[in-house]
Amino acid sequence: MQNAGTGKMVRVDGKMDGAKYRAILEENLLESAKDLRLGRRFTFQQDNDPKHKARAKMEWFKTKHIHVLEWPS
Repeated sequence: MQNAGTGKMVRVDGKMDGAKYRAILEENLLESAKDLRLGRRFTFQQDNDPKHKARAKMEWFKTKHIHVLEWPS
């Protein structure tokens, strides 16, 4: 969510795992940021769930130049 509105809502069938989470990010995050006119300079927030903090996900954010808000334990 952002003061300009919400990003795309995605229904998840079955159990959420790391592969589904990454697919959701790849298919929706940057498009939602564009739709909300956030540009490329925005901060993404997620909790410390292992599928969120996995090295592959954090590398994906880094390669896409997406700032991720640090979340306290």
